[in-house]
Amino acid sequence: MKKSIIFYIFVLVLAFGCTDITENVYDSYASEEFYGTPEGAAASLAGVYAQIPGNWGGQGYAGADNGWYDITSFSTDEQVIPHRTTGDWGLEQARMYQRQWTADHPHINGAWNWLYESVYKANLAVEQLSAAGAAEAQIAEAKVLRAWFYYLLIDGWGDVPFYTENTVTIDEIPVESRSFIFNWIEGELTENVEQLPENIGGEYYGRFNKWSAYAFMAKLYLNAEVYTGSAMWQESYNAIVNMEAGGFSLHSGALSDHPVGSDYYELFGNELPTNEVIFAIPMTVDVVGRAIFTIRGLGNTDGGLFFGSGVSAWNGTVIPEPYLDWFDFNSNDVRNFQFRFGSDPYGPQPEGFI
Repeated sequence: MKKSIIFYIFVLVLAFGCTDITENVYDSYASEEFYGTPEGAAASLAGVYAQIPGNWGGQGYAGADNGWYDITSFSTDEQVIPHRTTGDWGLEQARMYQRQWTADHPHINGAWNWLYESVYKANLAVEQLSAAGAAEAQIAEAKVLRAWFYYLLIDGWGDVPFYTENTVTIDEIPVESRSFIFNWIEGELTENVEQLPENIGGEYYGRFNKWSAYAFMAKLYLNAEVYTGSAMWQESYNAIVNMEAGGFSLHSGALSDHPVGSDYYELFGNELPTNEVIFAIPMTVDVVGRAIFTIRGLGNTDGGLFFGSGVSAWNGTVIPEPYLDWFDFNSNDVRNFQFRFGSDPYGPQPEGFI
């Protein structure tokens, strides 16, 4: 019996001593190597850009529903989703328009959580690309993206928690003033805008290039008096001049011999014309994001006409009458022909409505 035990111990020792468990790995990189390659840098940036289209639950700039776009437009006189007597929409939609939201409003909380998730991912991208020695343009792109998320935060909330490294714990994150973060954003843009490529379209469709960064800078300066107490009109104008060097122009809203009646409708295609669109948000259903503006703004009958039978629109967004009064519906601008207006949501319709 004693010999058997010694034999088995010997076999086990021999097995462990002679087994080389070192693996040859063929499908992974050290992060410092991977994020320094073009493919790695693209993957790092893609993780941040994927935050922008968003999805359901208040995720994204526009997203499927209840995102940043909703809280910044439904709280103005631009549009509203009313709480109809039919119960189609919840009271939280109308409360945005009436400025009666509370601390637990789902749209506001959703946008807040989305933005800080985006800041975290942008911080990670900056860290990954910097540590890997990625190209300056790619590091600059990640920094401008991060600055854009912080711009949305100070625009929506004023003084907010601020951090640029993910090693800090939640209880250590300081709340900085709106003016402090404004100055940081300005610095990030000033230091990085000229590092960005001038490419328009192609692989830079939906990404920050030099021109979209200057457009961002112009918007930042436009509201500088609100953010800091000091107006910066000249700086905003200078940024616009720099942006215009990209050669942008507006699509005409006039009727023409275009197959659908006007060049204007090209702004609603699967890929937008790059002459007018300075920063696009690409969306592909079930891949990244989804755009629901059209189906949310149409009544059921018009939804079927527009998208085809079997498609039911949501009968949601409406434009308050005082906002409509600012527009001249007697002109030949094709944009006048795309609205129904009046007490009856299915009529009357402007002459020429398609």
